[in-house]
Amino acid sequence: MQKYFLSSRIVAAIMILFFTGCKDPYYPEVKSSTAHYLVVEGFINPEGTTNIRLTRTRAISKGDTASYINETGAAVFIEDNNGNVYPLYDNGSGYYSAGYFLNANFLYRLHITTKDNRQYISAFVPCKNSPAIDEVGWKLNDKDVQLFVSSHDESNQTKFYRWDFVQTWEFHSQYYSSLVYDPDSKTVVNRTYPVFVCYRTNGSSQVFIGSSEKLARDVIHEAPLELIPYHDRRISVLYSALITQYALDSAGYNYWNAMKGNTEQTGSIFGSQPNQTKGNIHNISDSSETVIGYIGAGSIRQKRIFISNADMPPGWNQLRNCTEYRVPLDSLDYYFGGNIYIPYASDPPNSPRPQAYFGASPSCVDCRLAGGTLDKPVFWP
Repeated sequence: MQKYFLSSRIVAAIMILFFTGCKDPYYPEVKSSTAHYLVVEGFINPEGTTNIRLTRTRAISKGDTASYINETGAAVFIEDNNGNVYPLYDNGSGYYSAGYFLNANFLYRLHITTKDNRQYISAFVPCKNSPAIDEVGWKLNDKDVQLFVSSHDESNQTKFYRWDFVQTWEFHSQYYSSLVYDPDSKTVVNRTYPVFVCYRTNGSSQVFIGSSEKLARDVIHEAPLELIPYHDRRISVLYSALITQYALDSAGYNYWNAMKGNTEQTGSIFGSQPNQTKGNIHNISDSSETVIGYIGAGSIRQKRIFISNADMPPGWNQLRNCTEYRVPLDSLDYYFGGNIYIPYASDPPNSPRPQAYFGASPSCVDCRLAGGTLDKPVFWP
């Protein structure tokens, strides 16, 4: 019986080696692409400022590591179906904007002439005015924070909705420091301004859409927006999101729905594959050129929400993995001058003649090094 058991184990080991040892790694060949397609983002707002962003897609090739390829130096303007033209002004970094109050009964399109004299136009679209946002709220999903938005249209005319948002949050350094190293005198001196409280702002990277087309009433109830994971630093102190709501036509909704599928449902061989979704923008002289984007028109509605860390369950904040060290006086230039650590306290504390200084990882002392800015937003409480 023991001999049979031993033989079975040997056979099993051989089978495992056979099935695992004979597998060769597969490295799929990625075909390089040098195409940089024009990407047009924005929305024509007849009741205020229209913001349009022009960028180019990145090529799939070795060495192309630019996060964005901004399309600058273009001539961009709005046209209506009565021949009126409204220029947008280049703000740099691919952004073009201007504020106008336009006739909501007209049709509008975007006209673009790039600096290499290629011309692009979007299709004429009617103004779709967004109803007001009823509520922007949040709820706990396990310990994650789920943002949501609710809206409705009493006239049952909207049906298709899209949302994006700009989020801002306050965060603090792990250590408060009133000290800084002066490389000229090679001594630790008092700071002239604190680097403990920082703010950071960025936009949404996902596509958020909703439809009431199949409902008896034009109501959107708690459509999910951003999901903020447990321990996320965005709600370590105070978080805010400014939600913008757009009313779409059916073609615009179909475009954004396809884009949502491209950005969120790929990544596996069993998932849906990227599709060549066409927007409503084309090259005037070359209709075969790929252009990415859909330009709609209409009034927008906005609503801001604040979420405090005080509203979170106990233990929401997670301490960062910070390295700290007691630096003797004869090693200040090595540790502090080399930016290995930043001083945060003297030893003994507040002594006029310290024997050493305590330092910690730079990003744990100076919140700017953790991606923040010291400039407090004007809307911040």
